[in-house]
Amino acid sequence: MAIDAILFDKDGVLLDLNQTWFLTICNIAKYTEGLIDSRVTHRALLAAIGVELDEDGQSGRVLENGAYATGTYGSLMPLWSALDPALSDIMETAAYKQEMMDIAVKSVANQTVAKGDILTPLMALKAAGYKLGVVTNDGDDTTAINMADLGLNDVMDVVITADSGHGRKPDSGGILACCAALGTTPDRAVMIGDTQADHDAAIAAGCQHVIAITDTAPAIPDFMPKSSYAIASCADLPALIARLTA
Repeated sequence: MAIDAILFDKDGVLLDLNQTWFLTICNIAKYTEGLIDSRVTHRALLAAIGVELDEDGQSGRVLENGAYATGTYGSLMPLWSALDPALSDIMETAAYKQEMMDIAVKSVANQTVAKGDILTPLMALKAAGYKLGVVTNDGDDTTAINMADLGLNDVMDVVITADSGHGRKPDSGGILACCAALGTTPDRAVMIGDTQADHDAAIAAGCQHVIAITDTAPAIPDFMPKSSYAIASCADLPALIARLTA
């Protein structure tokens, strides 16, 4: 069957997750630690959501397929609340949610780092006639910053975020909505992702192919078992799509 549309996750696919978001989540964790008088350290808060902090306390990494890599900020709340019951009430307040978003916006502004050269392959796909869309678990505000920083506002035809009203991956609602907005159906679409949430959402939606972005390429990650292929970055995508449609 022909392919009409190519859908992309954002974090870890279009942008470098670690270089873009590590500082942001560290700042949020430090702020949260202060609210509970350091009963739980920011290092422990980070570890609970799949973020490793090195011994120097400054560098580290966002773990592939961890809770922070796959979820929304809201989905992190139960994980942190489990470490200190007081956080359950604190994190549900409008003031905390607003401060968390303010930190995210301030930390990431003009700091988005592309995952390699993404514009060249994306423009090649667009020139070939494919419709391009983004389906992300991130919210509207920070997604808008990332898209502008990456120069993708005129490249992507549709952007679906966690705030768009279609649920979040691994639910299929975002992918279904993106396909509908692009005037096609999932069986004529390919999903490009790097997490189990991307994989499961694409399978549930009925996408023609799931393609994994992973450092282990061409080996398919264990958490994306039904992926058709694994590639290292979007740079490999035009050639792969050409093979799939030959």
